[in-house]
Amino acid sequence: MVITKQQVQSYHDNGYLVVENVLDATMVGRIRHVIAALVAKAAGLTSHNDVYDLEPTHTPEKPRVRRIKTPYKVDQLFWDVVSRHPGMLAILKALLGPNVRLHGSKLNVKAPKYGSPVEWHQDWAFYPHTNDDILAIGVMLDDVELENGP
Repeated sequence: MVITKQQVQSYHDNGYLVVENVLDATMVGRIRHVIAALVAKAAGLTSHNDVYDLEPTHTPEKPRVRRIKTPYKVDQLFWDVVSRHPGMLAILKALLGPNVRLHGSKLNVKAPKYGSPVEWHQDWAFYPHTNDDILAIGVMLDDVELENGP
């Protein structure tokens, strides 16, 4: 997947870009399967650890995960998506140039009926950089509509 020069210019003008269907349905299904297995593995936990941030309503019997920390270190599939997926890399290289590297990642689980809200905020303050040749990617695994989205 290659983005157009107009999309690159729009990113530079507006500070964001939405590119739909970068990952096909098969890949999204694989990712959902891995996430479900990881959430299930949180059963038995009583507190956060190196892999999981837990929801306040989490119990060892009823796992509720808020975040999977550095998912690319937890399962190979996430590493493959962020570092080898041709569509992802093409977009990043079009926006940043040929020298692209991963600084970090997280997987926020926004489960229905119990997901903790995330108030309006700016991520820039949390980036340990003084330049602006850095960007964040959000991969939505579900449709984002008015009823379930921002």
